[in-house]
Amino acid sequence: QGAEVEAVATDVRKTASVEALAEAATRAFGGVDLVINNAGVYLGGEMRDVTEDDWRFVLDVNLDGVFRVGQIFSRLLREQGRGGHIVNTASVGGFVPHAGGLAYGVSKFGVVAYSEAQRADLEAEGIGVSTLCPGPIDTNLPASDRLRGDAEQAGGVSEALSPFIRGGMKPEEVGPIVLRGIRRNLAYIFTDDGMRDFFAQRFEAILEGFDQIVPTQ
Repeated sequence: QGAEVEAVATDVRKTASVEALAEAATRAFGGVDLVINNAGVYLGGEMRDVTEDDWRFVLDVNLDGVFRVGQIFSRLLREQGRGGHIVNTASVGGFVPHAGGLAYGVSKFGVVAYSEAQRADLEAEGIGVSTLCPGPIDTNLPASDRLRGDAEQAGGVSEALSPFIRGGMKPEEVGPIVLRGIRRNLAYIFTDDGMRDFFAQRFEAILEGFDQIVPTQ
């Protein structure tokens, strides 16, 4: 479509690799204005079967990776002194967990918390931060297993996500939604309205906890 593109193989589990990405982008384009912090993997299965290897694989990419990219690129945006915007990809699963995707849900809850703190931290410098919370998107996420290597203690499998996302929104449909959210500096960007009731139920349950506080005598 006539855009200039620079592809850089990057492993978000490694700080040096993310730093190399920032350097390559700066070299190629003279700086960075928009950061889409999107790398993610998925494993599903019964909570009781989750292994430490499952946990580490998902958290290394989905949470620690977001941290590495977020810290390195926010520093770059600060140094440039011209504002910018960061989009951290969480999920509707960052608010509404399910036992079948334990590590994934924990990682996405963490992304929401990190992203909210980052937004508050960077606001005064004209750098916006949005948390992207997609619903079912038809991506290659169910093939995350291919990235694990030879994990002997594997308990979860990424293919468990297929029934949820196959037939979902196409990635190219998400782009314009995200762009509109960036232009409006939205704190949260959602891709559809189908999960609204689940969010309402969750927050109602939380508020009910406050309602049940027993006054001390």
